[in-house]
Amino acid sequence: MAKGGSTDVSKIAPKFAETAEQQKIGMGRDLAGMGYVPYFGPDIASMSPMEQAAYQGTDMMAGAFGMPTTGGASYMPEPTTFAGGVQGYSSAPMFGEARDALQTYAPGKFDYLESFSVDPMTGQMGSRAPSQQPVALEMSKSSSGGK
Repeated sequence: MAKGGSTDVSKIAPKFAETAEQQKIGMGRDLAGMGYVPYFGPDIASMSPMEQAAYQGTDMMAGAFGMPTTGGASYMPEPTTFAGGVQGYSSAPMFGEARDALQTYAPGKFDYLESFSVDPMTGQMGSRAPSQQPVALEMSKSSSGGK
């Protein structure tokens, strides 16, 4: 080991790598600012006509032997018909109700949470959205060893 000397180790990333890193951070921030994207399609399929017929047949058979029946009542709500004729049930209406309730009973918390993501109607970024915050990308250019 040399006395009184110092070692200078420089690591300089190529410009294309620094640019790519900045783009990755920017894209990540933009995606994070998008916020939660609810699914509005069917979560669960409704019963097919054949399944409904099977339940009716079971109900009729139970009635023939004096057993309790549903009397033709269904315990499920009417299914929704989606694009392409698919019938099923969606949790989207319940999600909307929960969101509306939060806005009604805790408007400050609702507004705060909304400020982190994009407005779904206007596309305007919220004031606290990640892409609204400055990106500080600091790359170490050199480090010095001890004397």
